[in-house]
Amino acid sequence: MAKRSISRHSDTPGRGNPEAAKGGSKPHKSGAKPHKSGSKQGARVGKRRSEPAARGAAKSTSRSTSRSEKRADRPDKARALTWVAASLPGLEDLLAMELERRFRGQVSFLEHARTSECHFRFTGTTEELLAIRLCHTLHQRRDFDVLRPRTLLSPEHLNALARDLVAVMALRPEDRYEGLRLEAAGANSPTMQRLGTQLADKLGMPFHNDTGDLVVTLRPGKKGWEVLYRVGNRPLGTRAWRQVDYLGSLNGTVAAALVEMSAPSPQDRFLNLMCGSGTIMIERRQRSAATVLVGVDNSVTALDAARQNCAAAGVRTQVQLLQGDVRRLPFADASFDKLCADLPWGESIGSKKSNTSLYRDTFDEAYRLCRLGGKLVGLTQDPGSLQALGPSVEGGWHLLAERTFVQRGFHPRCRVYQKRG
Repeated sequence: MAKRSISRHSDTPGRGNPEAAKGGSKPHKSGAKPHKSGSKQGARVGKRRSEPAARGAAKSTSRSTSRSEKRADRPDKARALTWVAASLPGLEDLLAMELERRFRGQVSFLEHARTSECHFRFTGTTEELLAIRLCHTLHQRRDFDVLRPRTLLSPEHLNALARDLVAVMALRPEDRYEGLRLEAAGANSPTMQRLGTQLADKLGMPFHNDTGDLVVTLRPGKKGWEVLYRVGNRPLGTRAWRQVDYLGSLNGTVAAALVEMSAPSPQDRFLNLMCGSGTIMIERRQRSAATVLVGVDNSVTALDAARQNCAAAGVRTQVQLLQGDVRRLPFADASFDKLCADLPWGESIGSKKSNTSLYRDTFDEAYRLCRLGGKLVGLTQDPGSLQALGPSVEGGWHLLAERTFVQRGFHPRCRVYQKRG
């Protein structure tokens, strides 16, 4: 297998003037010859002329120094903003792998203290970047060389913040924003309130620090303060195709992670057990083509939601939906290469009392339907019911991988099994 090539750079952009490094600007050439005076009067005239020139040079030097000091405190307009992609906790490595797989040669990862985030430069199109599936929130980041947030109230920095936000809003022109929100330690302090109010005034929108959907995050950085601008009026993990939010529907980013853990291939015959509103099937089809893509659920309401969501995602004709009992399905043995199931958690759907028997029957039927060497990806918030399966599962399935991640206070566990003979 070819080695992955990841370009990593320091997060500190290069500084300095290359011309100055070579010794400064070239001297001015003039055709005028220097004045020569052999008399005292000429010397006095030369002295009288040189005194104001010296005073002017001193003033010029003072003005130049002042301008230099101001420039040192002014944001660098030419510096490209850094992209910051964050996944749900527990899925960070999958997000980094997706960025590398999709944008090989276009993404350069940057070292950063927050290893839960991917900081990178990107040379591709914004449309391509907005299509990533494992990113929960996407931001652009600018670093300000200031000691405290109060300095950001200066006109130069306020204008830079406003320009950045206008550019970030233009990345998704279809989004409409209700107000500005600052996320920071001490977000309700007088300084942050003043910063938020003045910035919102420049943008012509209200400052709602509790409900605003144009989100700006301020936090200490390696040098100075980092300002992160969220792309979009909702997290990127919120899917635009979701027309029906069916009870117990899976988060799009989580579904994309399950698909990735199945090691998808265009040759897959893919079965989504307990498909619900169709999230896993949509994410599977948007990841790549599949030879067969089938979703099964025993709920008519769930299947209706799946039809609407699949249609909105543009994959309705490529997905087969079937009402049935996942414990007894009308398919021949070894009909599928990959199977995926969002098992009932016993919270909003099912109960922990009935889960053990349901899980056992589902695993038995999945074993029958899966080809030798095929995979089953299961997700649940009820690990006790999984553990209770014991030898009945271990005898036919080999556990390949397991991970737990965090979503809205839940800690669902995902397991990947491979069928063995």
